[in-house]
Amino acid sequence: MVERAESLLPRLRERAHQAEAIRRIPDETIRDFVESGLHRVLQPARYGGYELDYGRTQVALSSTLGRACGSSAWVQAVLASHAWLLGMYPSAVQDAVWGHDSDTLVGSAFSFKTGRGRRVDGGVVVSGDWQFSSGSDACQWVILGTPVERAEGPPENLWCLVQRPDWQVVDTWYAPGLKGSGSNDVHVDEAFVPAEFTLDRTQLDGRPTPGSTVNPWYIYRLPLHGFFPFNIAPAAIGIARGAVEAYVAQTAARPERANMVQRQLRISESAAEVDAAEALLLADCVEIERRGHAGEPFPEEVRARLVRDLSYAAKLCTQAVERLAATVGAHGMSDDNPVNRALRDVYAVGNHIAATWDLQALHYARAALGLPPAPRY
Repeated sequence: MVERAESLLPRLRERAHQAEAIRRIPDETIRDFVESGLHRVLQPARYGGYELDYGRTQVALSSTLGRACGSSAWVQAVLASHAWLLGMYPSAVQDAVWGHDSDTLVGSAFSFKTGRGRRVDGGVVVSGDWQFSSGSDACQWVILGTPVERAEGPPENLWCLVQRPDWQVVDTWYAPGLKGSGSNDVHVDEAFVPAEFTLDRTQLDGRPTPGSTVNPWYIYRLPLHGFFPFNIAPAAIGIARGAVEAYVAQTAARPERANMVQRQLRISESAAEVDAAEALLLADCVEIERRGHAGEPFPEEVRARLVRDLSYAAKLCTQAVERLAATVGAHGMSDDNPVNRALRDVYAVGNHIAATWDLQALHYARAALGLPPAPRY
């Protein structure tokens, strides 16, 4: 799969500026991802998916694709992760999505704006707006994180799976970073969602899921906490590695700059940070595979370390790109300069709540100190 991803890099580089201009991934890139199987990496084998190991797969592919186009790497990882999530839904729901076309893509919008749900006979009616649905233009279904009011207590937190045309993309994504990710809003107007097409998010904590009865591979029983950020943070590695490569090429083309010791030090330090970020996550992946293959649980202290390492990897990569972007010179300030684009993209990755160091680092520290867990974002 990495070889397939590497074969796409020249095309992704050529389309990077177009992706930013149209503020979504070009249709040609989506087709490339589908035809190369990159969306199947976490899909159940029953539908022709590859069921690859969790963690290592995202790190390997994101660190490759991000070298050419951060937005493309982001969308590939996010859409592929939805096949993993759908594999936790009941078998009949998976059949409804993939039964006629196993290449069908699923989007998500977990940040509800005005989106709400209400219980009715046989299911839930959802309505309102949700934010940040990356790559949704290419999708036929969307998973909506939906608060559903109860007579007593806090709202339920259900993941409601909705099919087009019961939802529409609202063109709202105007951002400097990951500009081509198409992370637009989703609008729904009184759509009925059958009960079997809903999933209680709080139940995704490591216990068996409705889908794991037909998809026995360990990835369909993984808890969300500690694992979902693997679909977010690793994009920073590819983005930062692409920035190092572009900076080296631009500097080497000007001998007077290539011989500046200051620039040589920046290259070495940034490259080391990117390598360190990748090595940190790959070391965690060894433990994920060992525990997953053996059917062992993932204790809270392990999950706290995972979110610490994922957010720290994003932090390291941000530092690496910042160091390079500070000396690109006037010519490097153009929007289509790869180092400039990488700076904007890596900031966007680090600002995702799942990769924000100031939030995710707290889980590990509190566990180490014997304090109660911090709120999970």
